[in-house]
Amino acid sequence: MTTRRMAFLVALLAAGVAGVWVGVPMGMQRLEYFRVHQVEVAGLRFLDERDVVRRLALSEHASIVDPLDAVRERAAEIPGVAAASVERRFPGTLRVSILEELPVSFAMQDDRLVLLDRHGRVLPFDPADAPVALPVSAKDSTTAALLAAVLRADAEWYETIEAAHRDGGDVLLETGARRIRVRPDATLETLRWTANVVRWLGEQSKGWVELDTRFVGRAFVTLAKS
Repeated sequence: MTTRRMAFLVALLAAGVAGVWVGVPMGMQRLEYFRVHQVEVAGLRFLDERDVVRRLALSEHASIVDPLDAVRERAAEIPGVAAASVERRFPGTLRVSILEELPVSFAMQDDRLVLLDRHGRVLPFDPADAPVALPVSAKDSTTAALLAAVLRADAEWYETIEAAHRDGGDVLLETGARRIRVRPDATLETLRWTANVVRWLGEQSKGWVELDTRFVGRAFVTLAKS
């Protein structure tokens, strides 16, 4: 068999395989058996499952073998969703896994209580469903980002924070009458160190009203007047 004939047969075989690969899914798309009959949504805590499915905008003729990119993108664009993935469950089920944005604080908007995410955006979640330990803050992306960082650095300390707001170029974290002044760009390491300083101060007999940890490795404490 000549080299040219061998190359021709290989090309013919490849074309046949490609035709089968393309043709089978296209044929499956036309079969009622492979229509999307059910959508499962996992990972929801705040969002409504029916609303999520509605926002996916699936056609009544949607097939389980249709490309999933568009469905994944629509799921990820739903307000309150941080990330989404989609997988097939043959013969006719799509499973959508949702990672919701985590609320980091309460805020007031139009005389009503709302939840903010790590970017300072208002979440479409019911505040009544939120954790009870969230602090109150202004609608400020810098403060929200810092609160998210505090949560990552030390969840126990974060749960003691009652309020947070900007003060000039700093952020003040408040617990009762005590304030902690931090830089808005504080690293996780600095925030963990700050949390340990707060705990140490709590073990001391002297009261304090303000802790300033804007300077790396140094803390300045304002004691309460006796």
